[in-house]
Amino acid sequence: MHPFEEYLKQHHLESLAVSIKAQVRYVTVWNAVKANPITKDHAQKIRQAVVNLTGIPYTGPFALLQEQTQNRPVNKRIPRSAQ
Repeated sequence: MHPFEEYLKQHHLESLAVSIKAQVRYVTVWNAVKANPITKDHAQKIRQAVVNLTGIPYTGPFALLQEQTQNRPVNKRIPRSAQ
């Protein structure tokens, strides 16, 4: 069991309540519970939500998505007139 899942069970929190308080999609909290990667921003929102709900911070890990660099490829549509 992932540490975040244990934290939720220990504090009798439902994923839906956390997602509402954190203002993130339910699937984001579900991914956190299942140790699937989430964004750093979502992890911070979830941490703040659970401390607001319980008064006890979650200090365990979250799997985070790798941040994309500014130089990533951009998909551009080519107008039909240019083809």
